[in-house]
Amino acid sequence: MPFRAYFYNKNQNMKTPFYRVALRFLLLLSLTATGLAATSCKKDTPEAKDFSGIDDDIIKKYLADNNITDAVKQPNGIYFRSISKSATGAKITPGAYASVLYTGRLLDAAGTVFDASSKRNNVPINFIVGSNQLIRGFESGIALMNYGDKAEIYIPSALAYGSSSSGAIPANAVVRFEVEVVDYKVVDDALITKYLTDKSITTAQKQPSGLYFLPITTDPNGARPVAGSTVSVLYTGRLFDAAGTIFDASSRQNNVPLRFVIGSNQVIKGFEEGILLMRKGEKAEIIIPSGLAYGSTGAGNVIAPNSVIRFEVELVDVK
Repeated sequence: MPFRAYFYNKNQNMKTPFYRVALRFLLLLSLTATGLAATSCKKDTPEAKDFSGIDDDIIKKYLADNNITDAVKQPNGIYFRSISKSATGAKITPGAYASVLYTGRLLDAAGTVFDASSKRNNVPINFIVGSNQLIRGFESGIALMNYGDKAEIYIPSALAYGSSSSGAIPANAVVRFEVEVVDYKVVDDALITKYLTDKSITTAQKQPSGLYFLPITTDPNGARPVAGSTVSVLYTGRLFDAAGTIFDASSRQNNVPLRFVIGSNQVIKGFEEGILLMRKGEKAEIIIPSGLAYGSTGAGNVIAPNSVIRFEVELVDVK
């Protein structure tokens, strides 16, 4: 399939690839949901024991034994401990994407690790906050954070894996997670500034959005596009890797320019923003942070989630 099918952004709310998340079964709500559903079908099953008081005592003892005094109990029963706060990270809100690096541990003396991002090449888990894709205690802890924050979340069994057991996790286990919510604005900007430094590029113009614009040729007499303009653009899209791998280009489309209407959400936000900085006949390079590109969804098997990309563009026509 030509990449141009991905290049158009007809649906800004692309579905997150939760099949990736599903592989990390230790965080999935479905573990407990399946177990609870199975037992609820048995009419003679005794009422489940309430472990909330026991779990709270276990957490309090652990905190006391380890001289932890800054963990704060939340109304739902989890304990939240802030480790570090980002000075610039935005508040995480329901419906937002979050990418989280984590280490999951039992609340035993050894701090037994049952799952961790480090076991998965340090690839963050991506999910929509409030989507109930993950165990409730994990999600509610993340919702207390800003992007870039680090924290510990102590989760009673009812908000973790409940009466189900799996692998290293016993039934009715209290667990804790060490988490970091990745702030890709910071990560992306560091990648871009390193690239510019390594290439000795000094003409890049950083925009308030985080996009970087590099003029190549200028034409002060060229028409400037505005909302509603139909533009024609020749482009080469590259990954932000050492090789500058091309993922799509007009040269692969018989050099037929890409045509779209400014303000119609037909292309990714960063591409349109870059074109709006140009005049007809000009050439430029646009470096687009992931939040203005394909975000945490990526694009098929071509562009990985949370990828910075760059385009070499020529604004051929403005109508």
